[in-house]
Amino acid sequence: MVNIKNDSKVIHADITAIIMTNNEEKHIERCLLSIKDFAKKIVIIDSFSTDNTLNILKKYNIEVLQHAWINYSSQLNWGIENANIKTEWIFRLDPDEIASKIFAKKIANYLKNLSSKTSGISIIRRLIFLEKEINFGGDFPQKMVRIWRNGKGKCENTWSDEHIIVNGNIKHTNLDIIDKNLNNITWWTTKHNKFAIRETIEFFLEKERKEENDDLNLAKKEKLKKNLKFKIYYNLPMGLRSFLFFIYKYIFRLGFLNGWQGFAWCFLQGFWYRFLVDLKILELKKIMKNNNLNLKQAVKKEYGIEL
Repeated sequence: MVNIKNDSKVIHADITAIIMTNNEEKHIERCLLSIKDFAKKIVIIDSFSTDNTLNILKKYNIEVLQHAWINYSSQLNWGIENANIKTEWIFRLDPDEIASKIFAKKIANYLKNLSSKTSGISIIRRLIFLEKEINFGGDFPQKMVRIWRNGKGKCENTWSDEHIIVNGNIKHTNLDIIDKNLNNITWWTTKHNKFAIRETIEFFLEKERKEENDDLNLAKKEKLKKNLKFKIYYNLPMGLRSFLFFIYKYIFRLGFLNGWQGFAWCFLQGFWYRFLVDLKILELKKIMKNNNLNLKQAVKKEYGIEL
């Protein structure tokens, strides 16, 4: 964790940006350039990249902490606990995301004017998919907590759809970040196949998980989405629910207004991905039944993952 050198006239926000990397040579410099003028400190948590990511980071004299990857929430929480962060605020950013120019310009003054009762800040996340901003379909622009007061928040303990939970009030701002991944569609489907494994694991864990983090708050919209998924969506018939979700996104949430990219997004994310999760749930149930295994044993056998 180190400072990035900037012009002495630049006034930094009292904020540390924490970024997790693994083979992000296409994105990391673009990400750093979008935040270096306002972030007082930057923390990189790398899961042993083998491409040019680490060499790019050396150009900015950034100290990198390395830790073996288990899942997103455990990696982020490890970073929060081990990076010795001293700033008042922490900002979570993915390497394929960038802070908008307005965000960079206004964040310092915004933080200064917040009440001491505010512990978390929800911002806008925009998505560029196949060179088109996806602003219909119900997913984006997305409001989510990405900034929190140091010592007042952490990532919820989950294997998928991770959110920041905070101890205190959450305030929303229209300041935005942009998610624009530069990899091809093969990379996207491979990544989401891995996501589907994580969501399958989370599906089973949610059934046996006890209430945790009673003293921490999930943003209302994020809590609603989680409840809708596990209390309504997963109670619909397998296969049918993914098709209905696609119809909901593409027709009722106007995904068609984003043109052919909107169809691609709603089909891939709304139907293909959700149906893939259903198939993996069926597979894991079959493995547990046929081999008389519990969840932990089945996940280890099928995916080589230790729970």
